[in-house]
Amino acid sequence: MIEGVSREAQMSLAASSMFPGFRFCPTDEELISYYLRKKLDGHEDSVQVISEVELCNFEPWDLPAKSFIQSDNEWFFFSPRGRKYPNGTQSKRATEYGYWKATGKERNVKSGSNVIGTKRTLVFHLGRAPKGERTEWIMHEYCISDKSQESLVVCRLKRNTEFRSSDAQNRASSSQMHIVNSHESDGVDQRDGVCQEDKEGSSYGSLSTEQIDSVSESNQRLANETALTESSGHAKVDLCITYPQF
Repeated sequence: MIEGVSREAQMSLAASSMFPGFRFCPTDEELISYYLRKKLDGHEDSVQVISEVELCNFEPWDLPAKSFIQSDNEWFFFSPRGRKYPNGTQSKRATEYGYWKATGKERNVKSGSNVIGTKRTLVFHLGRAPKGERTEWIMHEYCISDKSQESLVVCRLKRNTEFRSSDAQNRASSSQMHIVNSHESDGVDQRDGVCQEDKEGSSYGSLSTEQIDSVSESNQRLANETALTESSGHAKVDLCITYPQF
C-alpha cells in the first residue's frame, strides 16, 4: 500500500499498469465538474489519482515522473494558478528554462447548456519571450467558473510526438539541400578535371611495366622513322636544285 493514497486510487494505479488498454482519459467536462470540483470542496480521497504540483516550479519534461498514473503522452495535475506580480493580472507562466505561452482564445466548457468553466491552451517555449523556441509540450488548463483566478486549476499535459520527428525531417531536408548546393557551387570544370585525371590514371594504371616500356620503344622507333623520312625529302630537293641546266 502506498502511504497517503486511498485504496481506490491505488486500485486505479494498479489497473493502469496491469491491464493493457486501461487508460485514465477524462473528458473536459469530467475534469471540471468532478475532479476539480471535488478537489476544491475538500474531497481529497476522490481525486488522488491526480497529483498536485506547482507546474512553474518544474520543466515540462520533468512533470511526467510526478504523475500518479503513468502514460506515454498525457498526464494530469492540479496546480495553483498564481499571479506573475502580487498586484498584477497576469498569471505566472515562467519556469527556469522557459515559459508557457497561451495560444488561441479561452473557451467555455459546458455541461449540457450550462457553462461550468473555461479551457485555455498553452505551449511551452524555451528561452524568454519574445524570442522563445516552441517545443512539443502542450498544456490545457481548466478553471472552474465560480472560483477566483488564483484558485486551483486542473491541467492536461500532452507531448506532441510528431513535433520532433517533423522538425528533424525539416532539418534533414535543409541539410540535404545545403549539400546539393555546395556541390553545384563547385562548378562543372572541377568535376571534369577529376574525371580527366581518372581517365589518364586508369589508362596507365591498367598496363604493366613491360607493356609501358614496349609502348615507349614503339613510339621512339616511329619518331626516328619520321625524322629519317623528313631528312631524305630535304636531300632530294637539294639535288634537284644543283643540277645544271642544258
